[in-house]
Amino acid sequence: MTHKLMLRADPHAPMNVSTQVKEQLKWLIGIGQIEPFDMLPPAGALADSLGLNRNTVNLVYNQLKDEGIVSMHKGKGTQVLNNPQVEELRNRRKLMHELAERTTKELGSLHIPASEFFAASLAYTLLQEPVPNAERRILFIECKGHDYPFYQKAIEEITGAEVKTVFLEDLLAGEQALLEALDYSSLIVTTLNHDPEVKALCSKYDKKAFVIGANVETSALLDIARLTPGSRLSFVCLGKAGAQWMASRVQEAGINGVRASLAALDQREDLLQRIEQSDQVYASDAVYEEVRALAPGKVKLFPMALEKSSENMLRDMI
Repeated sequence: MTHKLMLRADPHAPMNVSTQVKEQLKWLIGIGQIEPFDMLPPAGALADSLGLNRNTVNLVYNQLKDEGIVSMHKGKGTQVLNNPQVEELRNRRKLMHELAERTTKELGSLHIPASEFFAASLAYTLLQEPVPNAERRILFIECKGHDYPFYQKAIEEITGAEVKTVFLEDLLAGEQALLEALDYSSLIVTTLNHDPEVKALCSKYDKKAFVIGANVETSALLDIARLTPGSRLSFVCLGKAGAQWMASRVQEAGINGVRASLAALDQREDLLQRIEQSDQVYASDAVYEEVRALAPGKVKLFPMALEKSSENMLRDMI
């Protein structure tokens, strides 16, 4: 049986929306409104009904799976299990439900809003006994040619989590490397550059990979657009794949009046030749200082920023 659920997602609530959705599902399972063997709605349908990103609901379902509450099978959906974890959840939530109903009734007689009381109760709990921070880890998968330090730093700043970067090339070289990487964390992030490859690897082990993207800051694009038509530019990153990404962003912005070449930091002789032949050189953050030292007057930073939707998704993950 698949339920049409009347859940809510309040962006102004004191907990993030993914936690709100997860706890509401656990509550409904715990009090018996959703029973063992019932199917949860497809992630896309539930996301649409709540006005959320589908990845947010996928994250919730994966967390419930990790807690042993549901099973997930491609093509079959997400099903509530009938096991000791669910039985324990039902026992605890039924007691909590009875207590919450009594408390809500008493709050009504005192003219105290229930939402205000339960939000204040969280503050009371935090003040009474320190809650240790759970270890939060994110596995970030990228290739060696793109500016992976930029992405890792951005993920760390947004989530506050410990982030480990592993290279796609190493994962493709052998299954053991992939297993060791997946053992690090169930939260896996990659970029649009390698979305299909990473998802294919993770799907073998029923793991979900979240995809983030980046843009070029407008100031850099305007700077390039003002150059004299026919100007010779070089784009430099850790590898030529990253340099190609940089050049593609310029082309997508409709700037076609410049001649672009690609260079990689690990191909020194070619890099020096490209710099000499260029009127202007743009370097990614990962290589900027080293490339600028080679030609201080020619080199500018190619500034990147995560897409807003990617920022929001990372916050929801944590």
